[in-house]
Amino acid sequence: MKKLITLLAILLCTFAIYAQDPNILWQRTIGGSGEDNLHTMITTTDGGFLVGGHSKSDISGEKSENSKGGNDYWVIKLNAEGNIEWQKTIGGNNDDKLYSIIQTLDGGFLLGGLSKSGISGDKSEVSRGGFDYWVLKLSVSGEIEWQKTLGGNSSDSLLSILQNPDGTYILGGYSSSGISGDKTVSAIGDPDVWILKINAIGSIIWQKAYGYMGNGQTLHNLVATSDGGYIFSSTLNGTNFWVTKINSTGTLLWDKVIWGNGNDWYPRIAATSDNGYIVAGGSDSNVSGDKTENSQGGFDYWVLKLNNLGEIEWQNTIGGNSLDGPFSVIQTLDGGYMVGGYSISDISGDKTQNSKGELDYWIVKINPQGIIEWQNTLGGSASERLDVVLQLIDGSYMLGGYSPSNISGDKSEDSRGDIDFWIIKHAATLGLEENPFTSTITLYPNPAKNTLQLNTQDQTINQVNIYTMAGSKVLQLDINIVSPTVDVSSLATGVYYIQLYSGKNVALKKFIKE
Repeated sequence: MKKLITLLAILLCTFAIYAQDPNILWQRTIGGSGEDNLHTMITTTDGGFLVGGHSKSDISGEKSENSKGGNDYWVIKLNAEGNIEWQKTIGGNNDDKLYSIIQTLDGGFLLGGLSKSGISGDKSEVSRGGFDYWVLKLSVSGEIEWQKTLGGNSSDSLLSILQNPDGTYILGGYSSSGISGDKTVSAIGDPDVWILKINAIGSIIWQKAYGYMGNGQTLHNLVATSDGGYIFSSTLNGTNFWVTKINSTGTLLWDKVIWGNGNDWYPRIAATSDNGYIVAGGSDSNVSGDKTENSQGGFDYWVLKLNNLGEIEWQNTIGGNSLDGPFSVIQTLDGGYMVGGYSISDISGDKTQNSKGELDYWIVKINPQGIIEWQNTLGGSASERLDVVLQLIDGSYMLGGYSPSNISGDKSEDSRGDIDFWIIKHAATLGLEENPFTSTITLYPNPAKNTLQLNTQDQTINQVNIYTMAGSKVLQLDINIVSPTVDVSSLATGVYYIQLYSGKNVALKKFIKE
């Protein structure tokens, strides 16, 4: 009987291992018995990683220190293989939540988030009122070197931090405070964006408040630009994207409201190699305002490429028939982009894989014109949310978020209790022409005059899309046949992308229209 039980256990473990997505190089579930939410992750100069978020857990699972009270900052140093080198639980007697980490010029780290704690635990300064910005400088081994509490008489939330080449720091978040405490600038909206420059030991150099016509706005992230200034993305009045460019002293240079007729919110922004910007947020808008495509159903990823003045160069609405929302966007080594977030959609619209169970991680790789090259859905039986995507120098990706799932789907370890950090190292997929699905497909004639024959071997094609080289969709065919023939006679002379869907497979090729 014992032998039978052992054999069944081995078979179940083997099935669990082989059920995982083959693109997962390794994964780590890190948590305690309470709720642990990952919000930020960076690569470190020694080839490892620093991950952080907030935790309510006492000593249990991977958690080595008890809660200081409510939520605490929880920061974990991992080596290149994802093994824990050290960890720190940092907090006071109330809620403290970590949202941003950077490695500093001296090899240490700066942590930024929000705190409601007074003097207690690790907190050395009184609360200014509601939540405050809470900034801590750590040594390379995670010891606190200094800290600052910055805020007014209401709630202030710090979400993004940067270090300048001269060692000073920029703090970006939003504030509901008027002039009070550390806030010396008048409120513009409720809340407004509040950005501060501090010196190397946390003293304020300057601060600015930003708003748009008295509306409330919440900053989501802040990045440095090639001209020495900064750009931030925020949600305006809960329904529109707002992108704002400022110079090195905080003077507003330009701002853009980007909107549709529904809800467009939580945009993230990254600088691009052409001195422009890539923006990704959630949207349920149909064609209206700046939106050129209808919703796929529920919320979608709305991705926009902007030039250096904030003008839209191209956009793509990417989603399935349910809820899809991005929380991270980066430019990739090949000049394209990776967008990551969550999805509950099954196969529909642009979604090529069913949900693994409730919300999943959903990553979408797009080319420099915004056209999907490949995608992946990763999850367990419960709800996962992806907050951070990084690309490593070998082309692989680091995915960081949180999960309550036990072993199921792609999840290889049980939950430690409630929500845990879930970190995945994801393979770099093959180049377009090396993709096995893409390499089996041939197009002829190429150049084509009136018709384009697609030889797909035995693969059934479900959808064909044709895009201009600038990324505008000019043709969509919903079909269910092998080796379809496509009428291209109405297209203008030029070079086009043709995108083919077959189940979860996506292929992208080029052809010339005579």
